Amino acid sequence: MNDNLVPIPALTGGYDLAGREPPRVSRPSRGEALRVRRIQPGEPLGDVQRLRREVYFQEQGRNDKQHSRRVSDGLDASGTIVVVEEGRKAVATLRLHDFGSPAVQVEYGSLFQIDRFARSWPLERVAVCTRFAVQAERRAKDVVDALVEETYRHAHEHGIQFGLIACEPFLYSVFEHYGFREYLPPAVLPSGLALLRMGLVVDDATILRECESPLLPLVRNPVAGSSAHGWLMRTFPEKSAL
Repeated sequence: MNDNLVPIPALTGGYDLAGREPPRVSRPSRGEALRVRRIQPGEPLGDVQRLRREVYFQEQGRNDKQHSRRVSDGLDASGTIVVVEEGRKAVATLRLHDFGSPAVQVEYGSLFQIDRFARSWPLERVAVCTRFAVQAERRAKDVVDALVEETYRHAHEHGIQFGLIACEPFLYSVFEHYGFREYLPPAVLPSGLALLRMGLVVDDATILRECESPLLPLVRNPVAGSSAHGWLMRTFPEKSAL
C-alpha cells in the first residue's frame, strides 16, 4: 500500500461545518479575490508545490527530505490539479485522477478495491482525490467550498460517477459535510495508521440534501446518482454508513 496518502492536513481554525461566519483572519489580507482554476496534465504546478510543502512538512513537523516523494510524484504529470489562489498564492489544492490510467490502478487500485468497481463501471468513471492541502490561515468555508465545488464540476464534465478519497479519522467530518461516506472499513498501514476509505456518489441528491452539502445546487441527474448509490451499497455491504 502506498504511503503517499498519509500526509493529509487537518482543517482546523477557520473552517466551520455549521456554516457560521469564519474568523477575520481567513479573509484575503490585501483585498484580493479568490480564484479557482484547474492545472491540466503536463502544465506547471506553480505555487502548488510550495503549499504542499508548507502544509505537510513545515506545519506538521515532518522531515522534508525523507518525505519529499509525498509532495510530488510522477502522477502529478497526468492528473488534474484544482487550486484556489489568492493573487498568485495557492491557498488550497487537491489532485484528481480517474482509474482509466494503468499507473493510477497500480498506485491506488488495491487500497480502494477498484476491481469491484471495474466489474460494473468503466474505470474512467471512478476517480481518486489525493494531495489535499489547505493553508492554515485560510481554512475557511469559502475556500474549501470553492475547491470542492470546482472538483465536482470537473467530475460532471468528465463523466465521473464516483469520487474516492482516503483520509485520517480527524478529517472525517470535513469530507462527510460534502457528501463523502465510508464505503469500506478503514485500511491500516504498516505504521499502524488507519485511513478512512470514503466515496462521494456524484449527483446523489438524497445524501447531499441530508448533510446540507454545498454541492446540492450542482446536481444534474439525481436519478443516475440514486442508482449509483444503490449499486455502491449492494457492492460494498461491509460498511453501513452509506
